Amino acid sequence: MRRQQQRIQSFNEVLSRFSSKDVLSAIFEDFKLEISTNHPAKELGLKYCHGNQASKSTKEFILIQKNEILRNQENNVNGNNSIRTESVSSSVNDSTLNDSVPGIKVDDLSEVLEADIVESDMRPVSIDQARSLMFLYSQYLRKIMFETPICIVCDGRDPEKTCLIEASPVIKDSSIAGIMVTTITSSGPLHTKTDLMKMDQLIMMTSPTAASQCVTSGFAKYVILGKSSMADMSMLPGQQQQCDTTTVNLDCSWEDIKNVLETPHGANCTVHIKAVPGNMNSSGHRVFCELNTLVGFAAGAISGQIQWINPTSSSTSSIATLLAELIESVKQGEKKRILEENEHKDSPLKGNQIPERDDLDFTERLWVLLKDNARCYNDIVSTIKTVLGELQSGQLQPMVHSSNCTTLAKHIRASYHQNMTLGMKDVEGLEPLRMLIEIGVEKLKRDYLAFFIGQELTTLDKLQWYVSPPNASDLTLEELVRRLQSLHQVVELYAVGTNSLHLPHKTKWTLVRCGLNYYENPQSRHDDDHTFTIQVERAAMLRFYSSFHPSVWRVEAKHGSTGVDMKRTVYQVTVDRPFQHISYDQMNGHTNALDQTGIDGDQFVLYQMLATSSQITVF
Repeated sequence: MRRQQQRIQSFNEVLSRFSSKDVLSAIFEDFKLEISTNHPAKELGLKYCHGNQASKSTKEFILIQKNEILRNQENNVNGNNSIRTESVSSSVNDSTLNDSVPGIKVDDLSEVLEADIVESDMRPVSIDQARSLMFLYSQYLRKIMFETPICIVCDGRDPEKTCLIEASPVIKDSSIAGIMVTTITSSGPLHTKTDLMKMDQLIMMTSPTAASQCVTSGFAKYVILGKSSMADMSMLPGQQQQCDTTTVNLDCSWEDIKNVLETPHGANCTVHIKAVPGNMNSSGHRVFCELNTLVGFAAGAISGQIQWINPTSSSTSSIATLLAELIESVKQGEKKRILEENEHKDSPLKGNQIPERDDLDFTERLWVLLKDNARCYNDIVSTIKTVLGELQSGQLQPMVHSSNCTTLAKHIRASYHQNMTLGMKDVEGLEPLRMLIEIGVEKLKRDYLAFFIGQELTTLDKLQWYVSPPNASDLTLEELVRRLQSLHQVVELYAVGTNSLHLPHKTKWTLVRCGLNYYENPQSRHDDDHTFTIQVERAAMLRFYSSFHPSVWRVEAKHGSTGVDMKRTVYQVTVDRPFQHISYDQMNGHTNALDQTGIDGDQFVLYQMLATSSQITVF
């Protein structure tokens, strides 16, 4: 009895320090306790710990796992899962509050509060140890108003394969009315449908005496495009790898579940889109390549070095010859750019994406010539000087758009009145490159404007920040290029909504508006990895969730709302293992993925997880 009281007293001391915000982590006996906001099951859709019944004032919880040093010592002992305790002084009082207490070690506030929890590095405890810690937590709540939940990482070696045990105080009338306890178990892989839990089992587990009063709701995630996100969902931020491909995930939620793995009916549909430029299959790829060339020139203006790539034009003529042909065509009054026979004839951009404009002015045509054919910096310099020489002689008087405010356009307008003041010495060094970047920015701005306005996706006012900000003269060329990059992210977003999802125009309009608003925000301007989330009408998504296999399928059964009668059960099926810190059964030759014919056949591989929540009293 004395030993138990000592343990309770020591554990209370630890929680008291957490309660007073004195520490962010501590060692109690064999266990490490640390404040965190990154829950091991948060990406699995479970409303863990501090849900509706708990305090909503904080998202923090105390993660409890085995102390690393002690775990390494235990590895030398074969299968010993008994609780290890140390002698604890019985003379713990206020005078020794800041002194070392046997069995307890605390870390100072220099600890990082939101440090990533890498699940593969978790140090689970045995089920007996977890229950002992739960008892200590409940004893503390009997005396102290403490709102922070706990989450105990378990090793899954018990018959039920328990992965996590969570406890959260239930607050009522500014006092603790009980504890909401959630136990999460996981097993797999499953190879036949008979291994899946039945809906009647789930309902009986939740409400054995009033099955008709049990409310069920479902959730399913479908990977429409890109790598399955479930592989990353089982990992926390420290484990996740960078993803450089476009991904599209569809979430469906619906009510009144009849069967496990049933197809959603009457579902609310949410689409998550991460659009990554550069995919050759994207209908925005041609424009991306042109923008990427401009980005390279802008980087060269800063570093003084340009990385040249192979010219994109199939022409074998020298740049001097091509320039002479362009100048001659302008002198003869030709105003439209003539496309090469093999250029973009069958481009998917034609019709519903950014088409090639046929109203290019002289500076835009010059940009196209140089970005497609220039092989060295001297090509740029000689081309700019040749054009300026023609302008000064009065032999060349091309037309430029009235909104074209580039340096070259200003010289062209001055040449109309034989008022050019620019000499050849003024275009030395990097000046020709800056002039080229200017006309590239101008050309792409008009391309994007023509696309967004022509497709009736937005208004000119919404595009002003990107293409014609009031303070444009105060912005560097690099900033103007960066804004075009952000604008292209929205183009790729639209391309995914059109080509991959076939969204109705109204939904695409909403998607574009979300993208424009997001990248105009100062805090988001350099975030190219953002995932956009929009609600979509179920009719537009029916073809996907009725034919695709879900990567995640979940059902929640709930009975009661508050008090000790409240019970909640969540059953989830995934194509990948939900947790990395426990051992699953061997695959027996099966692949760790859902067989494309498995839903209707006899063989498939899935993992299952069960979370049960119920409220208990602490008195």
